[in-house]
Amino acid sequence: MKKKIYILSLLTLLFTFVSCNDQILDLESLTEPTDATFFSNEQELNLALTGVYNSLVWTGGYGLPVQVNMDNAATDIGLVRGGYLGFDELGAGSHSASTGGFSSVYTFLYQGIGRANNLINNLDRAADLVSEDRLNEIKSEAMVLRAYYYHYLTELFGDVPYTEALAVSVEDALLPRVAKSEVVDNMLSDLEASIQFLPETPSEAGRVSADFAAALYARIALYNERFTEAATMAKTVIDHGNFPLHSDYEELFTPAGEYSSEIMLRMPFADGYRTTQFPRAQGSRNRGAYSTVVPTQSMIDSYEATDGLPIDESVVYDPTQPFENRDPRLKASIITPQSEWAGLIFESHPDSLTLTLANGTSGGSNNDSRTVIWPAAFCGYLWKKYTDEAAQLENQVWSEQDFILMRYAEVLLIYAEAKIEANDIDNTVLDAINQVRARAYGVDVADVANYPAITTTDQSALRTIIKRERKVELANEGFRLFDIRRWEIAEKVMPVTLYGRILDEANATMVPQIDEDGFVSYSGIESQYDLNTDARFPNAQNRIFTNPRDYLLPIPQSEIDTYAGNGTTLEQNPGGY
Repeated sequence: MKKKIYILSLLTLLFTFVSCNDQILDLESLTEPTDATFFSNEQELNLALTGVYNSLVWTGGYGLPVQVNMDNAATDIGLVRGGYLGFDELGAGSHSASTGGFSSVYTFLYQGIGRANNLINNLDRAADLVSEDRLNEIKSEAMVLRAYYYHYLTELFGDVPYTEALAVSVEDALLPRVAKSEVVDNMLSDLEASIQFLPETPSEAGRVSADFAAALYARIALYNERFTEAATMAKTVIDHGNFPLHSDYEELFTPAGEYSSEIMLRMPFADGYRTTQFPRAQGSRNRGAYSTVVPTQSMIDSYEATDGLPIDESVVYDPTQPFENRDPRLKASIITPQSEWAGLIFESHPDSLTLTLANGTSGGSNNDSRTVIWPAAFCGYLWKKYTDEAAQLENQVWSEQDFILMRYAEVLLIYAEAKIEANDIDNTVLDAINQVRARAYGVDVADVANYPAITTTDQSALRTIIKRERKVELANEGFRLFDIRRWEIAEKVMPVTLYGRILDEANATMVPQIDEDGFVSYSGIESQYDLNTDARFPNAQNRIFTNPRDYLLPIPQSEIDTYAGNGTTLEQNPGGY
């Protein structure tokens, strides 16, 4: 079993921190230990802080991180089958304010905020026994985590109820929605105030640090078009140099890379504590998995060719060999047809009825072909990122591999994008992007002969590049939904048909068109690509997006109704819910 800072011998007591009551916002003090005997010493403060950290473990369908649910269920880069906290309904355009998963998301995030508020408002009880420095550090960690949870709330729902206090009655919890900009001001203020009391790097594995607080500040500022602030905060993290890029991109998302110095914060999993079902949800059906979470053809076509150009402009891209001469992150992130995986040769073609093992021998029926088993390989690919090959071979069901919530490569891309949008483009922008690109090729950033370095300083061109770079570097990590919303391209990239692999590669001649926003169009060449229209997947091949409604999730109807039942109005987001 992995050693985790989050697993305490008093874990059973921690359950008293978790409300079994779905009261309004879950911020009532009765759901947390606020009696006069608690928060009286450092051990109890640490236990309360562990409760705040535990809200980082946020999972949905198949026990996968909700971030993965969002990427695959509600964007253009992935596809899911089954319930994924309502994000599958969002992707299909069938969601409503009564979609149950949205209420779960809303409540869970407020639980984390409630835990943080409870600790922040009560830690002074231990002032006689705990040093001022330690109290400030604990408070700062809680404030950073509270900002993290509010960050997700505002990006998903927009204006939300905001509080830093503890509600002691239902009436106190009937909070009005606050403008997103005001919540952002509060988050950034908390993060800035916390930095001075936190160590630059985590004091223990899994804890937030001053550099993480600065990076989260940069992310929030970027998402809210505060570009100068975002660049400044990201630059402080870059200058400190505490989180160097992991040398091997593919390894970073395997058990061998989960303690990499690049990782700034993680969602922890461990056998006997909590695990994910990444191997089952994403893995090969020939190894006992279900392949319910898969990448789309448009995701595959978003990886550029080795000459640094999108495939519709590249002279080295060949549709008869679509996985050759491509950005190495394609095969590092995605299991492509005829690649070796878990002791077999993965092949998803409907005509491929027999499995071939890695040693070249036959392995019986090929369960990755939908002709053999109907739910197989909807688009013809599998996610390699986070699937955990060893677990796929050993237990086929669960994995204890941690999930990355923030890493240094994101900080570099935040810095570059913020400077590009501020039209403050210099060599540091190019260096930030090129560090990420060079690592993908396994070379030093100065080794420009062996990777396609970015050299242009044109703002328009760099905007296109940074959109493509984020799409491929951060794929399946939970950023795509927020990116297509803040770039206001969701109405373009979302209402599409989700195509699968090229079926007749030997005779393939057509290449999709890719525009400045990274939108991949198959108009006029649809016949070259697989399209799974099985009636058992109703509308699964289609994405629906209603503009402007779907730029925000609806406030859960249960919250609207609870407020109304207590004589108060909670405003709904626009969209006719």
